[in-house]
Amino acid sequence: MKGFLVSARPIRAVEVVIASGQKLQFDNTVTMAVQRPNKLYAKRLGKETDQVFYYDGKSLTLHNPHENSYAAVAAPATLEAMLDMAREKLDLVAPGGDLVYGNSFEILMQDVTEGFVVGKAVVEGVRCDHLAFRSPLVDWQIWIQEGKQPLPRKMVITTRDIVNAPQFEVVITRWNVAPALNESQFSFTPPKGARKVGFVPL
Repeated sequence: MKGFLVSARPIRAVEVVIASGQKLQFDNTVTMAVQRPNKLYAKRLGKETDQVFYYDGKSLTLHNPHENSYAAVAAPATLEAMLDMAREKLDLVAPGGDLVYGNSFEILMQDVTEGFVVGKAVVEGVRCDHLAFRSPLVDWQIWIQEGKQPLPRKMVITTRDIVNAPQFEVVITRWNVAPALNESQFSFTPPKGARKVGFVPL
């Protein structure tokens, strides 16, 4: 898939286990556009988050519209290399990043020890196959759309090596696999009065 545009209703990007052992969830809504081999735009909005990612093949910019601030850094020339760099050097993960890699199947299946078909399910009105997998520290589930376009519709990741096993969840509400994208969508132009800040490296 050379390019796509997706919308996702609340991503439970953060499920926090507080001192009492109770879990709290913080939801975000995401819109993402990808154009391979080296373009990404993602807007993430939620109670604790207001961020826009821009990657144009040369630089990665993270913009916070609420504070009108941004940080930018030189980035590798491919989408996958940029995602690796952002995670390893900046502790920055693009929304739903596991599903953006060109080799996402190989990444997701790494260290998997078992898996099975749960059965049929419906996600956002779309019939899907529900699959479940287990690796040493993580359980994960994925719901794949039936038919000629087997697109992921939902994903849940459970981290078992943390107390009370917090989860990450994403539900994709809309796919467009032939979007009309333009170069300007992936490039950041600082708005008036924007404050440039630096990334904090690991």
